[in-house]
Amino acid sequence: MRSPHFLRPNAVSLNLTPMIDVVFLLIIFFLVSSSLIQQETSLELALPNARTGRRPAEDDSRKEVLNIPVPGSLLLRTTPITLEGLKGYFAEQKKKGKKNIEVVLRTGPDVRYEEVEPILLLCAESGIWNVSFSTVRRE
Repeated sequence: MRSPHFLRPNAVSLNLTPMIDVVFLLIIFFLVSSSLIQQETSLELALPNARTGRRPAEDDSRKEVLNIPVPGSLLLRTTPITLEGLKGYFAEQKKKGKKNIEVVLRTGPDVRYEEVEPILLLCAESGIWNVSFSTVRRE
């Protein structure tokens, strides 16, 4: 019996193995990066209340998060940093081509403005104008 003409022995097939590998690598990348992003904002702070404001956008993972849990301490995400180190970090980000840096400040209610002012001045000197404060909405 003769085989049909569409079943040739040299038929072209699609190899899905590289595509499956890439998909699994992407899944692993997103799982790891999402856990790191959650660590940045998981620092327990009693955030101040606000009557007005806006909800953060979905792409807030690209923001630089600065935490001030107690007066006198400064954390870039979860890593302790000094003002000089923060200035160097912003300069390094500018050299890498990151143009629109957005900074989110998270402070506790007992942190005074005198602690926040040097950070705001440093942001202005570094050319960073998009600075926001993280608060809790008062109902």
